[in-house]
Amino acid sequence: MLQFVMLLLLLPNSLDAHFPKPCTTEEALKTRTCCPEWEDSPCGVRAGRGECVSFDTFKIADYIDYRENWPFHFYDSLCRCHGNFDGFDCGLCKHGFKGHHCNITHTTERKEIHSLTEEEKTKFFNYLEYSKTNISSKYSILTSNDTSKESTLKFINASLYDVYIWMHYYAAKPLKGTGRNVAHEGPAFPFWHRMFLLFFEREVREMTSDDSFFIPYWNWTKSDHCDICNNDYFGESDATGLISPQSQFSKWKPICDKDNNSLGIICIQDLKENSILRNPGGDPTSNTLPTSSDVQKTIEVSEYDVREYNKSVKHSFRNILEGYDVPQDFRQLNSAMHNLVHNYLNGTMCDVPTAVNDPIFMVHHSFVDKILEEWMDAHPDATYPENSDTIPEGQKADDFMVPFFPLVQNKYFMDHTITFGYKYADDDY
Repeated sequence: MLQFVMLLLLLPNSLDAHFPKPCTTEEALKTRTCCPEWEDSPCGVRAGRGECVSFDTFKIADYIDYRENWPFHFYDSLCRCHGNFDGFDCGLCKHGFKGHHCNITHTTERKEIHSLTEEEKTKFFNYLEYSKTNISSKYSILTSNDTSKESTLKFINASLYDVYIWMHYYAAKPLKGTGRNVAHEGPAFPFWHRMFLLFFEREVREMTSDDSFFIPYWNWTKSDHCDICNNDYFGESDATGLISPQSQFSKWKPICDKDNNSLGIICIQDLKENSILRNPGGDPTSNTLPTSSDVQKTIEVSEYDVREYNKSVKHSFRNILEGYDVPQDFRQLNSAMHNLVHNYLNGTMCDVPTAVNDPIFMVHHSFVDKILEEWMDAHPDATYPENSDTIPEGQKADDFMVPFFPLVQNKYFMDHTITFGYKYADDDY
């Protein structure tokens, strides 16, 4: 296999996700070009929306991890969008804008899930179902049972929600030669997931022609148990962890959960097997949820992240929020904050790469993002850590988020939510 390392970079702020169908054709892959047409010109160049930019690369042999120097294993030319235009073909608007010319500001408010009106709640769950059961017209996912052989690479159709699962799976699998990944255990963690939520929100709005759609957040400090693990929300579960047949989510089938994090495999699957599993509180080492006191103490931490920028560091807001810096108290926990919620749910959510198969993931991470926003309000001078060899591959300030393109740097999202067209409704802890 060939590895492509970028020498020249003209940085666009526009971004979208893997893999646009026009870029999976034989011609696109042969010419190594991902510059789809918008209104009869590549990247909407005639309309002034963007341009097709070529990147200088050189080739290094023998590798099987296509995430390295993303996305230059596949493409040398990509769209670079101008102004407020965005998307893989520059046919969308940046987050926070709308209209044909992308010159109208657009802001949504993410509410706590229990505060949704019946209409909002019904729409949210209907749109989730639609995103899971309808094939995406825009994206494909990459699969392989042996990445050392190019002949095994296949782009297959998937629903929007399954594309969403694939993206997290692809970013969260350990990198070659290391147990670390590009979306966790380092400074990119909250910002990668911020972009991830924004991607899904925008794609649902496009799919439904409803620009009012938003992902609510679940404030898990409000209760000592999972108060959305019932058939009014995400489904109750039985003693085996299976979701109640009365819930729409009992029919959802996980994807990408068969490879045991093997680097040589990309999302092989058997959709006839497995269901979402959930057994809240069933693990005695994670049988409680974080408290409002935990959140407040996290927000009080002054340093965003500290060397060595990993899961072992102390006094790092990022590491405390992620849940590796565990409070030593009477609870005798093995994890905290974000990680504790995953482990408390004790099922599909426990496997990091494929946790998104359980849709509770998104309302959980929406709350994690809200905590990030409150921390940024409390620490306005904070910055993303400078590039350093101690920061994991793919998580340096100037590294590009995998698997998004056109390219966007990790540090781009260290800004307030209003910059990206959303804010959070108040919710006292």
